[in-house]
Amino acid sequence: MPRSKSLRGLGAKYGGTLRKRYSNIYRTLKAKKECPSCSNMRLRRVSSGIWKCASCGYTVAGGAYDVSPVKTQQRK
Repeated sequence: MPRSKSLRGLGAKYGGTLRKRYSNIYRTLKAKKECPSCSNMRLRRVSSGIWKCASCGYTVAGGAYDVSPVKTQQRK
């Protein structure tokens, strides 16, 4: 099975769990996202937590890896 180019920097020393976690975050980050203003699929991340539409210029603050972050359960 060929290696994914996005994981090129993570070798065997980092372990499978970390590579899978990195892969999920990277796919979420690079996926096409819909602009809340104009509904185009051209929303891109400018910096950590700042998202901007390339079509209409709408800027929104959101999560670091996704526009609307999914909250996880807290461990007890």
